[in-house]
Amino acid sequence: MSAREELSHELQKHHHPASVRSMEALALRVGMSPSFVHGIIQGRLLPLEGELKALLKAMDVGERAQQRALLLHGEAMAELHTRARTSAKRPPATDWRVPVPPAGEPDPVLFSTVQEFVAGLEDVRIWAGEPSLRHLEERSARLHQQRQTAYGRVLRRSTISDMLNATSLPQMEKVRHYLQICGVRDIDAWVYTWRRVRTIERAALRRAA
Repeated sequence: MSAREELSHELQKHHHPASVRSMEALALRVGMSPSFVHGIIQGRLLPLEGELKALLKAMDVGERAQQRALLLHGEAMAELHTRARTSAKRPPATDWRVPVPPAGEPDPVLFSTVQEFVAGLEDVRIWAGEPSLRHLEERSARLHQQRQTAYGRVLRRSTISDMLNATSLPQMEKVRHYLQICGVRDIDAWVYTWRRVRTIERAALRRAA
């Protein structure tokens, strides 16, 4: 069992929702969308450390259990770091085939620039069957209506177009939702890469100042 799965199991022990309303109440207390909170508890999403602390506090988790959850969170983040390092050591592909996750889902862990990350978002759209921006907006609207989006609003086609042509990193929550409506399963890998590229981007800006 991975650290993220153990963290999910730990959170589920302390949360026993009796209804959708209870999930909404918990989400309201931490300032997140219900679908985002549900994704964290179910182990589909790996939150920031601050987000996890807020969630644990809202769930009235004891100090000892909080420490264990934070330890598991650190281990889950380390697993992502390990995956990135392992991917970086892969030898170059000898033909047109490139290393990708199961089912051909684009893998972002080798990206180190904004341009590579943004190009990867377009690769995701192609992998998803190259749906039109209008179709993606309609998918977003359906998920929003079902309260199943971490973004909290409909992702408009103009916003998607801006993301796919961006010269700086798009907002993380927009990226998460875009990946969701494209059917990406390993969203955590993209979140990890977003943070890494953002760190590199900020360091470059400081050097240029």
